[in-house]
Formats: sequence, structure tokens, C-alpha cells
Amino acid sequence: MTANDPLAGIAADWLRGVVAAGFVPGVRSRARAALRDLLEEFVAAVRAEPFDPSRGARIGAELVDLRMSAPPVIGATVHLLAGRLPAAIAPEDAGDGVRGRVLALLDTLVTGFVTAQRDAALRAAEEMNRAEKIHWRAVQLDLQRQLQRALLHRPGTGLPNEQHLRKHLAEVIAARPGERLGLCLVSLDRYDELTDTLGHENGTKLLAEVGHRLRPLGLLAHLADDQFAILVTGTAGVDDVMKLADRAVRLLAPDVPVSVGVVERPAAGTDPDGWLHDCRLALRWARQDERGPGVFEPGRAEDDRRRHRLAALLPAALAAGEFTVHYQPLVRLAGRAVIGVEALARWDRLGPRQFIPIAERTGVIRELGQNLLEQACRAGAARPDLRMSVNMSPVQLAVPGLVAGVADVLHRTGMPAERLQLEITETAAVIEHRAVLSQLAGLGVRLALDDFGTGYSSLAELVTLPFAEVKLAAEFLTAPATAHTDQADDPEAPRASDVPHGAARESGAHVEATRHGATRDSAARIAVVRHVVGLCHALGLTVTAEGIETVEQEKALREAGCDHGQGYLFGHPEPHLP
Repeated sequence: MTANDPLAGIAADWLRGVVAAGFVPGVRSRARAALRDLLEEFVAAVRAEPFDPSRGARIGAELVDLRMSAPPVIGATVHLLAGRLPAAIAPEDAGDGVRGRVLALLDTLVTGFVTAQRDAALRAAEEMNRAEKIHWRAVQLDLQRQLQRALLHRPGTGLPNEQHLRKHLAEVIAARPGERLGLCLVSLDRYDELTDTLGHENGTKLLAEVGHRLRPLGLLAHLADDQFAILVTGTAGVDDVMKLADRAVRLLAPDVPVSVGVVERPAAGTDPDGWLHDCRLALRWARQDERGPGVFEPGRAEDDRRRHRLAALLPAALAAGEFTVHYQPLVRLAGRAVIGVEALARWDRLGPRQFIPIAERTGVIRELGQNLLEQACRAGAARPDLRMSVNMSPVQLAVPGLVAGVADVLHRTGMPAERLQLEITETAAVIEHRAVLSQLAGLGVRLALDDFGTGYSSLAELVTLPFAEVKLAAEFLTAPATAHTDQADDPEAPRASDVPHGAARESGAHVEATRHGATRDSAARIAVVRHVVGLCHALGLTVTAEGIETVEQEKALREAGCDHGQGYLFGHPEPHLP
């Protein structure tokens, strides 16, 4: 292209117009060359035979492809080419023919420019939309990952949570049914007290430290705030998990006192719910027994389930009047005169040794005790010759309004207070409720310390407590192998006299040695009884011996100074007064 080339000047002016209209990307010399190519193509289209005006559309689209797509560009292009190109193409004949072709091509150029611009905008929008979708998908995946982690991990420690442990347990059980597994549940004792003392932030740090110490022991999960679970596979028996539990305790002690529950068994036929339930049950046993880690035992679990079922039956049975009173005679050992009776709870479904402890644990003993007291007082009010002795659980001593309740029963039944004796089982709870005992004694009610010699009380305590009588436990009379301390409370309990001193299967020499030992033991026990009776009498207390089954026992106790006696020798509990 020469300096006198008219197309060169038009191309240069076209570039200046485009630049003035908007940004031109790239090197300017390349943009000028591209416009010159388009200009030559435009001129060729004007001169082409046959003439095809649609070729202008491709040139308009090329402008957009060259990124010369600002809207003012098309205006500058039409103005320049329509004004100068006809004369540059045919300087001697710029008539209507050439001009008409130029205008026709410019018309399709505008259409092609606009169409290409629209298509480019659509493509850009699609690209933006696609990019936005990709970005949003990435954000969603990240949020899902964060949510999944939050759902399966505990805040604070970042350890797997219970849901994560359940999921992992299910996978292990499915993948390794032939293996044995062990689960160890570690619970921080008094964690609430620790957080109250340390503060929430330091409590969280404590949990993180516990997790850090336990992490090397196995798959560690953080369940509740105060509970961590350790799962191990390929165990050979419960001893493996007990060693793990001991290691966990050593890693945390003495900084953090803990209780531990342990389950170990084959994976086959189990499920995560069962593992966690049984491990928590073993943990509860550990807290109850206070003898180190608790180990899950199916038999003990069945006993617990039976007790829970029984606990659910007690309230309805009480409301239905199923609990009754049986009466066992209390006699004066000098002469065997019946001076009173002990009122004993009875239920057709179970013996008292089974239902009384459950009633105490569930709190039903409060209503049950009041109900039985009223039954006994109504019966006793009609017998002025008898003292009515009624058992009272130490749990009842903690019930607000107990003294008022006893006074109300006495008033409604017409039972004189001095003929009612309340027997309270020997326990530390007795000492904790001195005020209640004093208030009961203030009503005129007689108080007796039951089963003396099996629990916490001592003769020294009797000096300060308002008891009028001490009932010696049956263990004072018989050796542990043949003692039946429940005979006064359980009609189904075997008599000690039914069990010989020495098994019937044993041969002569062994039997003789056993009898000799039993005789010596019996003498020692009577000596203890004589000593205890003397001290009680010195304190002004009456002494009653429980569990008397033989005439020999009666005689020995009478000679030891016991005032009263009770046992199968004098009568079994019966539903009517003697």
C-alpha cells in the first residue's frame, strides 16, 4: 500500500474512528492491518458480479470478532465508508450504482454487526452463567463438606461425634463380622462441677486436652460433653479392653477423675445401638459399684430390665390396693407372752426382698410406706394389748411432711402414739436425720433401730439418737452360711433350722469338724450378744433379737439378757393379728 493509496487513508481514518469510539485491544498496527483487510473485502464485494449485499454481514461480524464491538463503532464505520468509499472506488464515476452498492453492503454490515454483537453478548452471558454455576457448585460442595463435618464431629474437640461413631461401627460390623470388637466409654466425673469452677472456656480446653491424651488409644469419639468412646478391633477377650480402660484412666489421672464402662464381644449379630446402650449400662454399673471399670454382663442387664419392668408395675399395684400387711409376733422371752407384732409388707406377685429395694430407688416407698402405716394403725387401734411395730425406710425420713403424715394417720385411725413403734433400718441416713427422729419421738411414737450390727450405727451413736429399742440382726445367731436375715420379712425364706450345720453329703469326719466349728462360733456369737445387751441396757434401751428359730437359741438369748424375741419359733407372718 502506497502513500497515494486512497484505501490506506480510509483504513487509517477508520482506525481513528474506532479508537475514538472505544478501546481497541492488541497492537494498533495489527488493528490497522485487520481493518485494511476488511476494507479490501468490502471493496471486492462492491465490485463483485453478481453483486451480493449479504456479504456485508460477514464484515460486520468480523468487526465484533476483532473486539471492535462498542456501539459507536458501527456509527463511525457507516459514516466513513458511506462518505468516502464510493469516490475511492470509482473516482471518475461515483454515480448511484457504486454508492447504492456501498449503502446496501453497509446495511447488511450493520445487521451482521448487531447480530454478532447480540450473539457475543449471549455467549458472554452463557459463559458468565456457566462460571457462576461452577462457582456456586464449588461453594455448595464446600458448604456440604463443612456441614458434613459439623454433623459428624464435635465442636471444641473436633473429634468424631456419636453419629460418626454409629456410622463407623455399622461399617466395621458389616465388613468384619468374624472379628471381636471392644468399646470403652470414658466419662468425666463431676464435669458440671468442673465447668462451674473453671468456666466454660477452660472447660472446653479441658475436653480438648482429654481428647488429645486419649487419641492414641484407638478410634476416639466425643459423645456427650463428659463422655468419650474408644473403639478397638481384633480383641481376644474382655481383658484386652480392660487393659485399654486402665490405660485411659492412667492417662487422665489424677488431673481428671473418670468412670469407665466396657463392652467386648463378637461383631456378628450386633448393631451400633446395642453397643452404645450396653456400654452406657456398664458405665452406670461402674458408678454404682465404685470398683473400677464396669464390664457389661448380659445376666446383670436382664436383672436390670426385670427391675425396671417391676418399677413400672409398682404405682399401679399400689393404686389397686395390691399391697397388704402381715403380722409377725413379738414375744417377751421371759414367759413367751406376745407383747406386739411387726407389720410386714406383702405383695402377691413378689417377696419384699424383691420389691422393697425397687420401691426405695423409685420413690414409690413414700406412698407405699404411708399406705402400710395406715393399714397397720387401723388394725392396731382395735388391739390395745399389742404394740404395733412398723418398718420405715430411711428414704422416707427425707420426705418433707413425714412427721405431719404420721401424726395424721394416728389421728384418723385412733391409734395411740405410744403403742406405735417405727423400726428404722440401720444406715448412715439415720444419723443424717436426727431432727426428724426427734420430731417423731416428740409425737410419743416409739423408735427402734432395726437390724443392728449389719450397717453403720454404733453404740456411741445410740447415746445421741432418740431410740427406745434395738433389734439385733439375725446374723448374731447364725453363721453367714445359714443366716437368713430376711425371715422376718419374707415368708418364702428358708428356715435356718432347715439347713444342717454341714452338708448332708459330707462324710463323718468333715461333718464332725463342721459341727465343732459351728458350736464354737455359736458360743462366740452369744458372748457378743451378751456384751451388746449389757451396753444397751446401760443406755436404757430394750433389746429384741430377730431370727429366733430354735429353743436352744431362745434359751441362750434369754440367758444373755435379751428382752424380746421374734422369729419362726414364735410364729410366721400372718394376714391377721395373733
